[in-house]
Amino acid sequence: MHPVDLIRDNSMLVRQKFKFNGVPDNPLFFQGSQNKSVGQRQNQMKDDNGWEIVSTYSTKQAVDDGFLVKVDSVASNEVGIKFPVYLTRAAWDKYVEVPKGMEQLQSLSGRLWDVLYMFAFQARKVSSNFLQYDFISYLPDEGNWESNETLESPENRLNRLVTLKAVIQAQDFDDPSPAIFIMKPNED
Repeated sequence: MHPVDLIRDNSMLVRQKFKFNGVPDNPLFFQGSQNKSVGQRQNQMKDDNGWEIVSTYSTKQAVDDGFLVKVDSVASNEVGIKFPVYLTRAAWDKYVEVPKGMEQLQSLSGRLWDVLYMFAFQARKVSSNFLQYDFISYLPDEGNWESNETLESPENRLNRLVTLKAVIQAQDFDDPSPAIFIMKPNED
């Protein structure tokens, strides 16, 4: 049975059928399940709507699996960012990693500086936990343009005006300290 096919019945015991990194192999329950003792019900985490959380994927697991890249605190402190910063793998690979053929012109630390500095510059102007910001990225014109990229100048097709989004939220489900997550606008 595929997880999408599970019927959300209050009396249904759901056994984890698929192995995910870090998820225990034990019975999991939906809200209001009659099969649990009072002690089990009190130990379950709940979301804002009272539904019991049947699985979590932590920030640490996402870093270990390569879906998030944690920015070195030295780099983020240089631009005045106090909190831990994470970039999605897609944003890191496209805008921080140096493209092939540009190794003599660009450096990873310089490209990372561009992403972080423009975030910090724009973040000082807002008070919300969500921010979309632009920066210019130097990328080869190989026909791999994305919807969050526009031509910065008609004279130079290597400069792209890139929009990224940043969300400031709890670092992890069990660590409420703030962290910054930077990603492409179409990512969550």
